[in-house]
Amino acid sequence: MGLSEGDFEVHRQPSSFDHDEESATLPATENSSYGNASPKHNSTRPAGIAGVILRWSPRIFIVAYFLFSVSVYTMLPTEGTKVFWFLYLTIGTSLASITVMEAFDGLSLLKHGRKTIAKTANSGLLDDPILPFVELIIEESSRGSFDDEILLRAKTVYPTEKLRITVLPREHDNTALFRHLCYTQDRQHGPLPEITAVLTGNQRPHPHAIRHAVDRLAANNNLDLIQSRTVLTRRKGAGIFRAAWSSLASLQHDATHCLILPGRTVTWETPISSGVPLYGRTIVLQNVMRAAASASPRKNSVALAFSALAQNSKSVYDMSVITYTECPRSLVGSMRMQLREAVQWTASMRYLSLIFTKAKSTASTSGKSASPATAPKRTFKQRMCILYTLLLQRLGSHAILQYFSLALALLIVNPPNSAAEFSTQIFFPYHISIWLIASGLLCLFGTIAMVHHAASEFAPKGWTFPSVLLVWPLMLLVGAGVDVYAQVGVMLGSF
Repeated sequence: MGLSEGDFEVHRQPSSFDHDEESATLPATENSSYGNASPKHNSTRPAGIAGVILRWSPRIFIVAYFLFSVSVYTMLPTEGTKVFWFLYLTIGTSLASITVMEAFDGLSLLKHGRKTIAKTANSGLLDDPILPFVELIIEESSRGSFDDEILLRAKTVYPTEKLRITVLPREHDNTALFRHLCYTQDRQHGPLPEITAVLTGNQRPHPHAIRHAVDRLAANNNLDLIQSRTVLTRRKGAGIFRAAWSSLASLQHDATHCLILPGRTVTWETPISSGVPLYGRTIVLQNVMRAAASASPRKNSVALAFSALAQNSKSVYDMSVITYTECPRSLVGSMRMQLREAVQWTASMRYLSLIFTKAKSTASTSGKSASPATAPKRTFKQRMCILYTLLLQRLGSHAILQYFSLALALLIVNPPNSAAEFSTQIFFPYHISIWLIASGLLCLFGTIAMVHHAASEFAPKGWTFPSVLLVWPLMLLVGAGVDVYAQVGVMLGSF
């Protein structure tokens, strides 16, 4: 159903749950190499006692995992303890070293994005009579007036006759988004948009985000997708504890989505995004959505990113394209947000096959040639990036938990009576152990310093650096636990 404010169009799509099963599964668009890949609702999840067992299985498993690990380490001889200690310490130091390199490379993208934002603030957006037609796809917000606020802002920045906003219902899978991108969009009234922006949940764009993304795509015909930077916002008037936790959550979110993931594309020279929010050429997004939906109906923005990589769609991060989303108000809400992201990364491990396959020679509408002379190649660094992102980081979470379990077991078996005994237990007095711990702490210090430099206005300021430095290892431990919990849940089919 379309609403109009002057020449401004807003379309609100009905939920797929309002239709019968036949109408919920729509045919794919014509000339699609993916066939009818429409996702179907998963109604096979058991109910009753079986459903309760399925929901509680990951929690029971993770508790048993931790207790079993500590028990095993308490029975290990000293030599065996040293082997595992140095193994986990080496893995942790290696991960910290890679992270600080990725964060450093992410600073260059952030610097370029801030220059673009400053230029727009000083001189404004230049008038362009040949701006392309854009469709902004968002989900219904849980905040009543938030959608209207975005519509009013969008009218003042982008020509209303060249912008259409489509509001989709909130659903647990990709049915509504798939239907719109791969069926409705080709058949609705008006021109097919050249550029499509996809945002989910409470994600809402900065007023200048659409124009910045359009200008970036217009300036480079080889680009297909623009990955937006997401910024967590928090409401005013919250209590001290909630405000403190929201600030830490915003800082951790900036570390991941403002530095590490963008920097990874530079460090490993891999043109990949991390999923929604995404701005891209419409036909490219349609093909990516078909491929991702044919593999799984799960609502997974990470799968969209790797599906685009599988089709050789070139993606870049643009830090001037900003998207706002509300920060969780509590520790439980923050962990749920982390869990959703961890489940998406774990569920995308099927794309590990890209390590061993050749890049496809496909031409997109962005004008790229598919001739044998310009056939794309997947380099060794790109294959290592896929391996590191999808597999080694998941194993790294296990290494962090095992390191903590081993340290706890040492304290249980032989509790220290002094600081000197505690130091001896940690370092096993070997110089290599001291160097590994010092190197890891130095990398951690450098990463946190760069995160403070890159943090948004909703994150803690510089004076909080010492406290964040103390809390950050605990946040890493919690993140590793959530990641392992997500792996167990996906393996058991609980998520």
